[in-house]
Amino acid sequence: NLYTTCGYHPTRCSEFNESNENEILNQIIELYQKNSEKIVAIGEFGLDYERTQFCNIEQQKRYFEFQLKHLISLNKPLFLHNRAASQDLYNILYKYRDQITKGGVIHSFDGTLDEALLFIQLGYFIGLNGCSMKTQTNLDVIKQLPLDKILVETDAPWCGIKPSHTSHSHIKTQFTSEMVKKEKWTSGKMIKDRNEPCTIIQICEVIHSIRDNQESFEELCEKIYLNTKQLFFSDQ
Repeated sequence: NLYTTCGYHPTRCSEFNESNENEILNQIIELYQKNSEKIVAIGEFGLDYERTQFCNIEQQKRYFEFQLKHLISLNKPLFLHNRAASQDLYNILYKYRDQITKGGVIHSFDGTLDEALLFIQLGYFIGLNGCSMKTQTNLDVIKQLPLDKILVETDAPWCGIKPSHTSHSHIKTQFTSEMVKKEKWTSGKMIKDRNEPCTIIQICEVIHSIRDNQESFEELCEKIYLNTKQLFFSDQ
């Protein structure tokens, strides 16, 4: 089964203005109403202070909160984007903490341990992918995260683990022989330099390795799977 999320990414919030904001909101709500079983979270939305060339900070904050305020009643978890904006993101989430009943995940997390713990204390999971694992500092943060608050993702076709990433040495499963240029793609092959969902195993391998094998690889994957079910499918 395939599921999805629905919301306005912070770098696209420049499309909002006072004259169309309610129209866009109603379109989002209509999508949820027509696809309630397939849309399992609100988002990806949040704040991105690293790419303000697409949308300025004040506009991002305004329309993140606009979406949050009007979509909370859908009673879905939040799929949250955060780039260099942890305090502002936290402040807005804290403001609505009593209305947010399903929690959420800080997707593609690459912040500090203090930032992660701030969100965890507010009830959120931490989502990890290749962009979360570029440096030794990133890995040191991940090592200290509680396993019951970790989710894994690929963010394909982006955010793969590259040879230049510190985490690359922790990978066991390689897909190099399966990769071809897009012009030569055939069924069963991967396109070179494009991340794919199957590389999710590499994210788990890195986490398992840097946790010094505190549990078996199978136990780690099972726990993260249960975390995923808890967040997105708690009603099933």
